[in-house]
Amino acid sequence: MVPVMVYLLRMPMHVVVGTSLFNVLFTCMNVTWMQSSANHTVDFILALLLMIGSVIGAQVGAKLSRRLKADQLKILLASLVLIVMVKMLFSLLVTPNLLLLPMGGE
Repeated sequence: MVPVMVYLLRMPMHVVVGTSLFNVLFTCMNVTWMQSSANHTVDFILALLLMIGSVIGAQVGAKLSRRLKADQLKILLASLVLIVMVKMLFSLLVTPNLLLLPMGGE
């Protein structure tokens, strides 16, 4: 959504960041509720730690985004997307080390 809002809708980068975070908030709340009620697979201690980290990270990110220009935010976003893409590509292409696997039921 972020590239669409930036390049197609021509929204300012500072507005895009807030809009994207607002959208992710509701998506995460819905998924957490569904997993909790249907599968009972939500670790509430982990969820609490993630919420605390998210609140702190949002404050740091808001202060950082005020100091950076829109072009710098775009470069930061592009770099993050590129790093994630390289990591995903690496994990798809590199096979695990077969010497570490137990052989013959040993």
